[in-house]
Amino acid sequence: MKTLLIMNSRIKYTAIFLALLLLGLIFSCSESSDASSKDISSSTENSSGSNCPTKTCGDFSSQAQAQAAYNSNKTCYKNLDGDGNGIACESLK
Repeated sequence: MKTLLIMNSRIKYTAIFLALLLLGLIFSCSESSDASSKDISSSTENSSGSNCPTKTCGDFSSQAQAQAAYNSNKTCYKNLDGDGNGIACESLK
């Protein structure tokens, strides 16, 4: 009888342990899911240009400087190429 009570006690503690382990896993996965969705949204923001510096042709003293900036990140500096021909700030010398 005593052995049966000890076994029942072990089963209860094992069940409690497994339940806590499962809860920890669930919370861990939900937090990493939130983090990955933030990573995805921030990478989307980067590619859409929302984190890009706001530069215009007036911020550069030469066309070569503007072209170098444009070539470094054509998504961020797309406004430097108004006609879309790949040449930035054509009005600068």
